[in-house]
Amino acid sequence: MTIGVLIALHPLLPQLAAAGSFLLILMACTTLSFLVTTPEAWVPALGDTAHGFPYLSGVGRLVVKDAIMLGAAVVTLADSAKTYLRRTYERL
Repeated sequence: MTIGVLIALHPLLPQLAAAGSFLLILMACTTLSFLVTTPEAWVPALGDTAHGFPYLSGVGRLVVKDAIMLGAAVVTLADSAKTYLRRTYERL
């Protein structure tokens, strides 16, 4: 919730929104690492030909949503940094 609030502060405090976006990038990368470290993320070999990579189990599909959040966090980080720099140089 805190990360979402930080990102939502973009119109008022873009530097805090950039920090929130950076935290979201860290969180998404941590969660996406579960695809590599968690054997339950892939469909187990139970005699069917469709198993292992690239077939995701329910747990794996739940983790993939973080790929979308990672992309959104990169975009909001760039936009927040651009807004902060533009406001800083307009004051000079």
